[in-house]
Amino acid sequence: MSNADIKTPPSRYNLFATNVILATLSFVYFPNDRWCGLIINVFTLLGSVCGQLLFGYLADRYGRTRLYGIELVLVIVSTIGVATSSTGYGDMSFLALFTWWRFVMGVGIGAEYPLSAIITAEWSSTQSRASMLSSVFLMQPVGQALAQLVGLWVLVGEDNAHKLHEMQCGINSLHDEECKKIIDGIWRIVIGSGAIPALLAIIFRFFLYDCGLYTLEVKNKPGIAFRDTQRVYGAPPSADGIAMGAGGGPGGGGGVVRSGSLGLGLGAPIQFSRDDLYNFFVKDKNWHYLLGTAMTWFFLDVSFYGFSLDNRGTLADLWATTSKVDIDPNLWCWNSTFENGTSLVRGWANTGLPTWQTDGTQPCNTIYEILLEQTKQYLLTVSIASIAGSICFIFAVNRIPRRQWLTTSFMILTVLFLVTGGVYYGVAQKQGAPVTVVLVAICHFAFNFGANTLTFIIPAEIFPTPYRCTCHGISAAAGKIGSIVAVLVVYGINQGYKPSNRQGLVFLLFATFMALGAVFSWAYLPDIQRVREESHADGRRHRYLETLTLEELGKGRERARQEGELITIRDKFTDIRRRSKRRTSSTTNGA
Repeated sequence: MSNADIKTPPSRYNLFATNVILATLSFVYFPNDRWCGLIINVFTLLGSVCGQLLFGYLADRYGRTRLYGIELVLVIVSTIGVATSSTGYGDMSFLALFTWWRFVMGVGIGAEYPLSAIITAEWSSTQSRASMLSSVFLMQPVGQALAQLVGLWVLVGEDNAHKLHEMQCGINSLHDEECKKIIDGIWRIVIGSGAIPALLAIIFRFFLYDCGLYTLEVKNKPGIAFRDTQRVYGAPPSADGIAMGAGGGPGGGGGVVRSGSLGLGLGAPIQFSRDDLYNFFVKDKNWHYLLGTAMTWFFLDVSFYGFSLDNRGTLADLWATTSKVDIDPNLWCWNSTFENGTSLVRGWANTGLPTWQTDGTQPCNTIYEILLEQTKQYLLTVSIASIAGSICFIFAVNRIPRRQWLTTSFMILTVLFLVTGGVYYGVAQKQGAPVTVVLVAICHFAFNFGANTLTFIIPAEIFPTPYRCTCHGISAAAGKIGSIVAVLVVYGINQGYKPSNRQGLVFLLFATFMALGAVFSWAYLPDIQRVREESHADGRRHRYLETLTLEELGKGRERARQEGELITIRDKFTDIRRRSKRRTSSTTNGA
């Protein structure tokens, strides 16, 4: 097993377990406070921003694998902290303690983005690099689905043991205390299970070494670089350098890597020094690349998290084929069916539905039925489509030009969001509502078959080794800031805009962010592949895409300029005007 095979991120499960546990948390601790879920989400995402920025920098400064172990410990400790928050139901300090541990968990989750991406990119061969990175990213939708399935398994198990459904938990007061204690245990098991993959990853951590590319370029230790590379690839020594293995070696393009020939090189300014930062980012204008990766990730996550992180009510609304039911004596649950029980539904006529009750068309559903329905809706609408999109992209990633496909993907998502929003306005809460569900599933497929995966891959490829982790961390942090913006925007719309079809406005609004993502990916990102053509003996010509090595891409904007690429919106439009004038002049002269 190579180092590139063991960096599947364990923390995706923990991040998206929020979807599973928020309904149970609301049921037990804050049934009437909608802002509590917002606080939990925002602080988790803020922790991710901190982890991405901090660990991205530290990994460039001190080594990738050293930080990878620390990140895993953070995830494990915070997972245990979340699962054991407070002494259980009835502890008034629960929200503060829970939010703190979710913040710490967010730091660990955020750290994993740059670390998993860069370790994979640097240990993979040039030919397999994109496929390996896509495989790592596949763990995000797999983690989403796994969290849902674990939650379902625990829920059904508790129902078999304690008859949750028969106790009418949530709509009758007779077994209220017992119900809350049982539900309080469900989310703890779901969250606590997230420590298992992190524990397994720690075992594999001992088989990880910093890539020879990093050890050679940044640490300038060719002997250690050769030793670690040989451990993984069995590459034989070369007379004048370090052989990186057949097929390109870790991150390279084949052949020999010589100390001082890459990255900063011998005699160059020290990494992270003022001179080196100025030369690379300002003088050579490579900040354009960072702007491109950061803004595309930002715009992507604004839309992606807008209806993916806390979408329990959104999914129920999309699946609804009728209008919300009035809370009145016509409901079968208006009166208790237990001899000594009291229906809790009567109080909802004045206070409105509790936060855990996300389906207004079925107000008599118990918490057990709500959780079952949420799991079904999430798996069918989000998880299956996302996993399918990621798997398809793994097979297609080396057959499509990545930078151009990112731009195209944003444009396709723009159209899909507009269509979905328009269709939603026409079929919301009607018999045609499943059409919107299908369109949302297509959106999730398109996300992972394009922009969502590519915003993770491209920052791991286009920056030089000394700053690769830092720049990936900054880009990922920009994405998480976008997700915070999305959560706040959606919360504001839900609180201040009361029409029942307001979700259509969310789709139409987020379409503009997809369009902006297309602009930045078109203008500020370089080509990662070049078109090659080979001739056959029979005279046929075959065109194919050749992926550039990390060393070639690490040369930055100067390399792109030498190969005729134009970076920035101004240069792009200047070139368009020049070509337009040339065509006009040619047409005039021809006439």
